[in-house]
Amino acid sequence: MRQMRYALASGIVITSLATLGIAALGHDSGGMGGGGTGGGGGSDGQSQISPARVYFNQGADFSKKKSWYLAIKAYEQAVRLDPKFAEAWNNLGYCYRKIKDYGKSFDAYKHALDLKPEYPNAHEYLGRTYLATGNKDAAMREYEVLKRLDAKMADELLKAIPANDADLGDSD
Repeated sequence: MRQMRYALASGIVITSLATLGIAALGHDSGGMGGGGTGGGGGSDGQSQISPARVYFNQGADFSKKKSWYLAIKAYEQAVRLDPKFAEAWNNLGYCYRKIKDYGKSFDAYKHALDLKPEYPNAHEYLGRTYLATGNKDAAMREYEVLKRLDAKMADELLKAIPANDADLGDSD
């Protein structure tokens, strides 16, 4: 069954690439479910989207449907094509947390934060992953960092910590 899902995801992504074109370079930033329209425009004035962004957008679509394994495959392709795509690393970590693969989740957040140390989404999700693994002290350390980056996100994480519920206030 898993192979069927991967085959389906690959077919969808390949179709997306063929439809949108793969000649564009670059991408813009975006978080879970967010993002922009992609890289620079061509000489004809039309904006083109990078292959990494196509996979990122595909992953976001799968995430919205809570199709975590398909989202993971899409985000893995995005970071393979653009290893400096911090938002894709962040969203990959999020999906791994949702399937309870915490080791891979921590690794993905580390990549995101190595690229963008002040990235609030990655700090929040890292804190939630620490909480999911029972490490409230580390979750509180992430809260302290997040508090100076994004007070609203920090407040949501702080509600989850005493409740010992990594998903409390976390929107899918």
